[in-house]
This record gives sequence, C-alpha cells and structure tokens, in this order.
Amino acid sequence: MVKKGLWAVIALMLVYVVFDFVTGLNREQEVMEQASVQNELSVQDELNEEMDTEEMSEEELQALMDEIAEQNAESETGSKIEFGLNAGNVAYDFQLEDMDGNTVQLSDYRGKKVFLNFWASWCPPCRVEMPHLQEFHEEQDEVVVLGVNVISSESDPENVPAFIDEFGLTFTNVYAPSEITDLYRVESLPTSYFIGSDGVIYERVVGPVTKDILETKFEMID
Repeated sequence: MVKKGLWAVIALMLVYVVFDFVTGLNREQEVMEQASVQNELSVQDELNEEMDTEEMSEEELQALMDEIAEQNAESETGSKIEFGLNAGNVAYDFQLEDMDGNTVQLSDYRGKKVFLNFWASWCPPCRVEMPHLQEFHEEQDEVVVLGVNVISSESDPENVPAFIDEFGLTFTNVYAPSEITDLYRVESLPTSYFIGSDGVIYERVVGPVTKDILETKFEMID
C-alpha cells in the first residue's frame, strides 16, 4: 500500500514537471511572437517616415515601391531581417517607461550604438559596474547607455530611484516587466548586450563590465 502511495506521488510530480515545462515554452513563444509583431511595426514605421510621395516623380515613386517590395520579400525569407539574441541578429524591439513615465523605444536609437544593460538595485556586481557606465556615458556621445531595471526582482520599487540617485546616473533607465527579461533571457545580473547602430547584436555579456572594456569593444562596432 505504501509503495502504491509513493508511486502515485512520483507520478503526480512528473505530471507537474511536464506541465510546468510546457507552460514555460508556450509563454516564451507568446512573448517572442508579440516582439516580432512589434519589430515588424517598427520597420514599417521607418519606411512610412521615409515616404513623402507628394513630392516624388512617378519614376521615384516606382523605384521606392520596388525597393520596399524587395525588402519585404527578403524579410519574409529571413535573409535580410532576423530578430533574436545571437550575434548577427537584430535585437528585439520594445517600448518601456523610464523613471519619469516617458515611453522609450529601443528602435528609436537606430543610427546610434547601444549598450543595453539589465540591472537591479540589490545586485552587488551591478553596484560595482554602475560608476563605469556613468563615466563612459559622460565621456562620449557615440554610444547610448540604456539601463533596464528588472523591476520584478525588486523587494521595494522605491529602491530603484534611490539607487539611481545614489550613483548619480544621468543616462536613461527604464522599467522592464518579466516579459521583457524573459525575452532577453536575463537569468543573472547584470546582463548586457552590445548593439550596433543598425540594431544588430554584436555580443551578450553576463557580469559587470568596466569603462575600458566598453571603450575597447565599441571601437570595433559600427
């Protein structure tokens, strides 16, 4: 009788593990699909901003339409635009609120190199890293330092502005819900991405970086 009870408990545990695994996969797929939609909308917005058809001749309009059709065809096959987290992928786009409630969109920084840094106020390596990020931000204007607070990990939301004041951070910081941290596979802090001016990821780094590392790596990134 005891053995039957143990087997029943083990069976229930196995069912739970499988259910949890499948649920996690479904959630990740849903988040990635939402990000893909957002990325497609961002690309389309950029194309729309470039189009001023009222001032175009018929030849210019036709050439633009042909170019857009070619870009769309390449996008559908995945040969031109491939979103992801690996080197060579375009970083997933997002819209998040900064500390003042303003909306910040990653794709708005196209044309600028970006250091995307996920952090939390309780994280000791993040505290070590922050002075380096602030100094790097102050001494150059070619790279955007974009901090992303993992708000879901904070015991008290008020710790976030207190942390920013403590280190005198003047670069932009935004709040990230768990959907974004899951999407960017943030499992340890800090986690950072080196992103080129074209929105392409060059490297993912887990752990703190120094100002010298930032300067050296971004010198090799377009």
